[in-house]
Amino acid sequence: MQSVTPEGVPKILSHRLRLLLGFLIGITFGLVLAGAISIPFYFESSSILYKFGFNRHLLRSGQVLGMVAGCLLLLQIILSTRLKCLDRIFGLNRLFKFHRITGIMIACLVIIHPILLFLPEDRIFIPLQLRYWPEFVGLFLLLLITATVISSHWRDRLRFSFHRWRPIHRSAAVVIVTAFWVHVLSVSSTFEQKLPKMLAFCAMGLCGLLVFWILTRTLRSRRSSFLVSAIEPAGEDAVCLKIVSTTNHMPAYLPGQFGFITIFSPHISKEEHPFTISSTPSRPDALQFVIRSLGDWTSKINRLKTGETMFIDGPYGLFSHMVSSENEPIIMIAGGIGITPMLSMLRYMADVDDPRRILLIWSNKTKEHIVFPEEFRNLKHRLQNFHIIHVITRASGDENEIGRLDQTRLETLLKGWRRKSNVFICCPFEMMKEMTRAVKKIGFSSARVYKEEFKL
Repeated sequence: MQSVTPEGVPKILSHRLRLLLGFLIGITFGLVLAGAISIPFYFESSSILYKFGFNRHLLRSGQVLGMVAGCLLLLQIILSTRLKCLDRIFGLNRLFKFHRITGIMIACLVIIHPILLFLPEDRIFIPLQLRYWPEFVGLFLLLLITATVISSHWRDRLRFSFHRWRPIHRSAAVVIVTAFWVHVLSVSSTFEQKLPKMLAFCAMGLCGLLVFWILTRTLRSRRSSFLVSAIEPAGEDAVCLKIVSTTNHMPAYLPGQFGFITIFSPHISKEEHPFTISSTPSRPDALQFVIRSLGDWTSKINRLKTGETMFIDGPYGLFSHMVSSENEPIIMIAGGIGITPMLSMLRYMADVDDPRRILLIWSNKTKEHIVFPEEFRNLKHRLQNFHIIHVITRASGDENEIGRLDQTRLETLLKGWRRKSNVFICCPFEMMKEMTRAVKKIGFSSARVYKEEFKL
């Protein structure tokens, strides 16, 4: 699935093949979910034998919700593995977005699950007796899952820094998986029966293998190391980080893809962070990352020294002109440092003499925030059908500087462009939502709108 072309660019799956494989994966998970839901019906627990009418339906519904939560928990682990085969089909940014949504669904299910189980028993609280220890494990699981979801979705509002949140999140995930299986195998007589017990142990073994794969990811990424070859300024509060391989083997990647980098330096902490590879695979001698100071970790990038070691896990993502329909015009809408995947694409298209019409609408706070202004002027000469419009939000004076982008101004700028054009959007989250909504209202097809929306 990742054989490489002579130019050093990975072969990509066609849109139809990705849809087909995605459909098959969805059907497979649906069958697994249907099988799990059927277990409480075909392998009844002893407690349900003494329930009738509405109480029986409540108890059965609670058991079904527990099985659904278990399947979604297994799915959560799969979504966290960064499997390249899934990335090639869905894109890692979409998988992580679904990971966040699935986390909320699990939290809702584990909250409703005990309510449906306790209502037929005419009780709300668990008696403080040793024989109810499986129920207390379930209560602990409920609280831990809820706390994990809250801390993940409102991390910024809680002012929970990434380098502190991430190891806690990973540790909590391991505890959640362990507590879940302890609870399942001890709380219900259903899993004392042969087939459910065997299926539970198979699923538990799969969970263990997936967790092991995740925990050893760092060790695998260290099989090929890189050295920092240069750190250069690249616009206001931004630096260009150039790296070379210690083994003369550069990873194959699509223009616009990203990777997780881990830097070993006394000047910066060692947690991994995702950044777009802004260089082009048509020049395989080095990789380049353009990083803007937007937080505690990125503000220390300029302290790095040449010769320091780093590791890369990747590449990932489907945000590339090479996965879109060929020969159609390309419209790029970038905000600030969101230009990096577009820079990689433009560099590649210039190297291969891509003849398509290309429009770049690039919003920056000031002129000083424009990275590599000279190179973009050069790209206008190298790409015969490339046009760039700068939008400066905190200054005026140039005829191309039109103030803040909104739907009306965007519609004016895109007048005359085919509505079948491929539209690539990469910018801060709020701007991303606004621009995506705007281009769709203007008339561009949703199937041709590509977004680089990535958040851990």
